[in-house]
Amino acid sequence: MSALEGVAPLNLYRLPIDITASDCQLGFRVTIPAVLQWLQEAAGRHAEALGVGIQSLQAQGLTWMLGRMTLRLIRMPLWGEAITLNTWPSGIRGRLVAERQFFLETAAGERLIEASSEWLCVNLDTGKLAPLPEAVKTLAAPETVAFGLCAAKFPAPPTADQPLNTLSLTARKAEIDANHHVNNVHLAAYLREPLPETLFFEQTPDTFDIEYKRPVVAGDEITSSVWTLSENTYLHHLQTREGALITRAHSHYPQQ
Repeated sequence: MSALEGVAPLNLYRLPIDITASDCQLGFRVTIPAVLQWLQEAAGRHAEALGVGIQSLQAQGLTWMLGRMTLRLIRMPLWGEAITLNTWPSGIRGRLVAERQFFLETAAGERLIEASSEWLCVNLDTGKLAPLPEAVKTLAAPETVAFGLCAAKFPAPPTADQPLNTLSLTARKAEIDANHHVNNVHLAAYLREPLPETLFFEQTPDTFDIEYKRPVVAGDEITSSVWTLSENTYLHHLQTREGALITRAHSHYPQQ
């Protein structure tokens, strides 16, 4: 189904993407963190244009926090391809969750990636979740087309199995963003770091689902673990030194 069948978005934003060599690794395929960076940038620019961006919210004592991002990776872009990212707000859920959709396509119209995301507002003084601003609630018509990729429940770690691999990491000052936290793109990179080299460098998942639970600041000591749930499915956790969950992800790889 075309992303724009059904109720078309009231607000659609298109961002041409210039793929740089630093966005790629082996085979000149784009990395997952690079894709997440593009999605974050497009969402931020569009929100600013709509009057509900991070700078507008910070003036009200609020900020945006990404709660969840789910990617359907049909084919990873390659260095030198002409591609465009399309995004639109697709509605709200309750008082706290704003939903946004994305798809990435080539100049010839080939669909490369689809994504759904959930965004939350946080009070800068208390660090607690805040109701969405009224302006956010009118950005999407009822039943605006949405992929619905964030619906699946996360699996629990296998109780009887040790992780496939675990690494200890320390958050760096260079990774801090405008919210004074380690940016979500870096957390996604932390999650994938324990994967075996052949999987990390030579294969791309067809789905990558990431959920953010708590912020990380410079100097935090964290643990990144990955479990094998099946031959092609993996669970990723970032935890504090005390064991509290920071971020988790679920990835599935196509049959080779």
